[in-house]
Amino acid sequence: MKTSPIAILLAASSMASAQVYTPPPSDSNPPANRNSGGDTVIQRQPEQKNNSPVFGNELPFMDPSSELISWNGHTWSATDNRLLAARFERYLNEPEDKSDEAVAYRETIQEILDLVSPHNPGGPDFSTAVRMLPRASSFPGDAKLCDSLSQAIYAAFLAKKDVHSTRELNDAMQAEKERLIRHADISASRTRLTEDEEVTQGNTTTSRRTAKEGTGTDSLHYKEYLRRVAEIEALKKTNTTKNEIQLVQAKVQYQALMIQFFVQRRFEHVVMASRFYHQIFKDGDNRLHIDKKSDVSKMISETFGTSPTVAALDTLANEAIRDVDKGVDAFLFLSERGELQSASKRLSESYMVGEFMPVVQTLPREKKRRVLEFVRESYKLVAALDAKDYTAAKTLVAKIKETATDFDATKAEAAIATYTRVSNMHIDTAKLAAANGDNEKAATEIQKAMEVWPQNPKLAEFDHLVAQGSGLVVAKNDFDRLLSENNYREIFKRQYEFAPAIQGDERREDAFKQIIKNIFRIDGALEKASEFRKIGQSYAAWEQLATLREEFPDDPKLGRELELLAPQVADFTLALKRAKAFEDRRDRQIGSALSWYLKARSIYPRSEMAASGIDRLAREIVPEDEVVRSSAGDEDVYED
Repeated sequence: MKTSPIAILLAASSMASAQVYTPPPSDSNPPANRNSGGDTVIQRQPEQKNNSPVFGNELPFMDPSSELISWNGHTWSATDNRLLAARFERYLNEPEDKSDEAVAYRETIQEILDLVSPHNPGGPDFSTAVRMLPRASSFPGDAKLCDSLSQAIYAAFLAKKDVHSTRELNDAMQAEKERLIRHADISASRTRLTEDEEVTQGNTTTSRRTAKEGTGTDSLHYKEYLRRVAEIEALKKTNTTKNEIQLVQAKVQYQALMIQFFVQRRFEHVVMASRFYHQIFKDGDNRLHIDKKSDVSKMISETFGTSPTVAALDTLANEAIRDVDKGVDAFLFLSERGELQSASKRLSESYMVGEFMPVVQTLPREKKRRVLEFVRESYKLVAALDAKDYTAAKTLVAKIKETATDFDATKAEAAIATYTRVSNMHIDTAKLAAANGDNEKAATEIQKAMEVWPQNPKLAEFDHLVAQGSGLVVAKNDFDRLLSENNYREIFKRQYEFAPAIQGDERREDAFKQIIKNIFRIDGALEKASEFRKIGQSYAAWEQLATLREEFPDDPKLGRELELLAPQVADFTLALKRAKAFEDRRDRQIGSALSWYLKARSIYPRSEMAASGIDRLAREIVPEDEVVRSSAGDEDVYED
């Protein structure tokens, strides 16, 4: 496979270590990163406490004192989260859900709750309530949860039916057991045979009547009765154990659905499922069959101080419904009074807990829109503080204070005042340093001022002052930047601008002189190569630049010129590459390398690279004192 000459050049340049500018070695370690004192950190979320929340990873939990929500191992602010903010803002723009279907759905849910309530006239009407579940599940907002509940009820009844059938079987087996016992007693008494037996004790001999072996209770027929009775008793115990396990499994499956409803914040479904549970399982056992170490168990235990039960879950759901109702009432009251900050918090809390509650879904859009503008401006204020745009933040604070009478701007105004003052102080210090000729300190202070407040208007004033008073600082900074970027061509291009700016700085002057000197060398070689190429001497032009490329591999102009020449000298560069490859192999192929060097020499007779390779290999083949070079003509002659 033919190798590209460009690949050869890249490989050769990657081995070179020289550059247009080689920085002097530094004996001192780079200074450690220091806190400039001007860094701004807007921290809106308070530190998380070490103790884990009650709800843990299973249920979302909101801490009202800090407005933090914990769920699935993560904690975030309820009022400052991109996902929650977008979801809450979407809710504020949604119209109230008062369609005929929604009204019918809520009426159906309420009717089901009334039917299975203990206070229903005549007692809970279980069958009618169950028949209404499919009607409720047909509403899209229900998400087929009522259908899932009806399926769970059906599965529980199937399990109870199976248990009832097993109990009837046990009763039949018990009757069969009692029948076998009666028949065994009768059979033993009828088949019992006796015989006279003489017994001698000392000098006295007496006779007695004993049971004959193999008759009565010792007969095989009687023992078969006993075996059947024991077998029936074992089957009864097995069925009893199966009933207990099956009943527990039915409860576990049903309770799992209840907990899922609670996690999904479908509190009305939790209440329905709880009331159905007491109608299905009437054994009085309403303990939740969950792991005692689970977060749900801890939540209920720490709330009520007792083991988790279905009634406790029902109580928590009712309490959540009450909290949501109270939160919406508080929102309406605060909104009417113009206290939009508190109103938005109460509404966001109610929405997070009871997103699917009727009182939340039926809230009029006009009332929600009153806090929408406040919420949007609040998000803009947080974003402005994050971006350190204190001018915009100050404007937003003033606008929000006009909109919301209860808006607490203390923290925002304190942050704005603090960081603007810090930035202004750094700018003033930079001005003083520039006036005293300490340009480095001035640049450092300006950088600190920019870190604190990037859009400080006084920065433009300082730039104007620097442009008018002295452009040397800017030129020196540009020189340092270009030097760090290895952009030596730009330094060469602006040499007359940089020369006076770095005058007197020994380190910068040394770098500047080295760069200018090397660029002159490279440009001179490029001019000569250009002349060679014009007269058709592409090989000579390439060889001159390739030699220089080994010394300056990072010069872009030199690299581009070599790329332009590469197609014209591909045969020559290929011969040199193969010669070098044979020469550098572990098992050196001197003969093959020499033949390729000779081929390169035949392509370009004046090649110094080929001549150098031939001389190098010739000294290895023949001792130096026996080598005779003929200078006549363009060929080398080697004699033994």
